[in-house]
Amino acid sequence: MRKVLRGIAAGVGMAMEPTKRVLIVDDDKDVRDILCTVLLARGIHADGASNGREALDLIAQHPYLVVVLDLMMPELDGFGVLETLHSGGAMPVVLVVTAADQHLTERLDPNLIHGLVRKPFDPQEIADVVASCADIRSKGIFETMAIAAMIAGAPLVTLLSR
Repeated sequence: MRKVLRGIAAGVGMAMEPTKRVLIVDDDKDVRDILCTVLLARGIHADGASNGREALDLIAQHPYLVVVLDLMMPELDGFGVLETLHSGGAMPVVLVVTAADQHLTERLDPNLIHGLVRKPFDPQEIADVVASCADIRSKGIFETMAIAAMIAGAPLVTLLSR
């Protein structure tokens, strides 16, 4: 798999200067690597964090347009990251990506997230969603309905209306 990822990255031209930045937070390295590579191919710089503490450190250093956040991780889980982000003021677009059962996802505060993606997912499809969110956010606006209009019919994401 690593060889495939390197080939994809080489094909997109590593000298490119991406203008959009997102954060992929997942304790599964393969998930982080695949999403970062697919997003880079679309001109979006994606950083990866393996746990919530690492994510918060990166968020303090960089202005992310979108955070793709797993719920179940070591050290600090996705719920802890959401609480910390909320208490810090301006929130990036947050898409929760999880394999957790419905009982756990029902604990999510719909005021803190913009969408919920169930694992397993198609990396290209989630990259479409993330790219759409980043595009809208980079223009200085973010409305859930605008995102819904851009990805209407996308079965993998549940968008929450606010």
